[in-house]
Amino acid sequence: MVEPEELKRICERIVKSGELGRSRTYAAILDYLADHAIAGTTPKEISIAIDVLGRESDFDVGKDSIVRVHIYHLRSKLNTYFARQGQQEKYRVDIPKGQYMLVVSENRSAESVVAGAAVVPEGAPSITGQMLHRRNYTPWFALFAILMLAANLIVRPEQPAVPANPFADSLLWQPILDDVSPVLVLVGDYYIMGERDAEGNVQRMVREFDINSASELASRQTSGADGEYLNLDLGYAPTSVPKALADVLRVLDDDSRQVRVKMMSELATNDLVGNHIIYLGLLSGLRSLTDLMFAASGLGLGATYDELINIDADTLYSSSSGLSVGEASYRDYGMVSAFPSPSGMQFVLLAGMRDEGLVNLAEEVTLPEKLEVLEAAVALQKNDKTAFEALYEVLGFDSTNFDAKLVYDNKLDTDVLWETRLIGAP
Repeated sequence: MVEPEELKRICERIVKSGELGRSRTYAAILDYLADHAIAGTTPKEISIAIDVLGRESDFDVGKDSIVRVHIYHLRSKLNTYFARQGQQEKYRVDIPKGQYMLVVSENRSAESVVAGAAVVPEGAPSITGQMLHRRNYTPWFALFAILMLAANLIVRPEQPAVPANPFADSLLWQPILDDVSPVLVLVGDYYIMGERDAEGNVQRMVREFDINSASELASRQTSGADGEYLNLDLGYAPTSVPKALADVLRVLDDDSRQVRVKMMSELATNDLVGNHIIYLGLLSGLRSLTDLMFAASGLGLGATYDELINIDADTLYSSSSGLSVGEASYRDYGMVSAFPSPSGMQFVLLAGMRDEGLVNLAEEVTLPEKLEVLEAAVALQKNDKTAFEALYEVLGFDSTNFDAKLVYDNKLDTDVLWETRLIGAP
């Protein structure tokens, strides 16, 4: 029977080995199960969901398999540890299939390390059928294995532990990083049409904000409007998206996580179910997410997508990016809105008025030292839902951002948000 202190030390070595990955969730579940094992109790699935994963008391384990998924992955990670770095552990810990408890047993792999290679026993037949008569070298092999093991322990450098994800404690990214559900990154793209001249030839390519797909163009033309436009099956994404995407993917650097990237023009309603959602693009590319982003917001769209209005303060934020000539300075804005869905999936919407605003915004939310400034301003508590919005102003010159500051922040009421704007509602 392993002593409680020894069990805790084993768990500490497992965590420090890095085999559990960069998320803190698996370490928290392991510690939770170890405490119950020491106490001689077996936690229930709902207890793990509430006590470790932060779910509400009305969490339905029959509809959400998040606990079972975490336990499955943790069981696999424990097997990996004892197959790689934990071969010399005297005891090993496992999670039996179908249960939510730790069991401790003697580590057979440790015995095999000491025993060394197997030796053909005296009198064993060869492949020719003749009997073999050999000296029993087992004690010598065992001594040799022990000496080699001791030498290996002396000269082998300690394997560095996988560094913890620097964003694991971030209130913005923690709801996503602490969960194994897939992540869907949506890129705000634009539909491009060909404008025809009087002879029917394509004269130039154009963009209309109220026509976002070939089907919408066809519908407009059926009603007798926009007959001068031709479907070219073309689209484009803002030039700021690759830089912003690279920053965000660095946050999601986890080999056990499924991350997909999809264009907003290809978004289907069922994509918003069962996925954490990250939007990257401009305000004008939000499309069906526009109403959701501003449902409970203290900001509102102005006359164009280059304007936002602080409703309470009656303050106008207007971008001059793209309007400056030559080497003139400019001002742009980037907005972040984060909130959970009713099912517990997290939405993080990152939208710039123009490219400069998006590039700056992506930096502000993916650099740990800058995230601390944002989270201090929003003042979320550990038990609060991650539901807030913020606006950054960026000043630049000749397409180079020089200065950025947080000009607005606000906590969001998720009850108001989901009561007024439900995904898929007409």
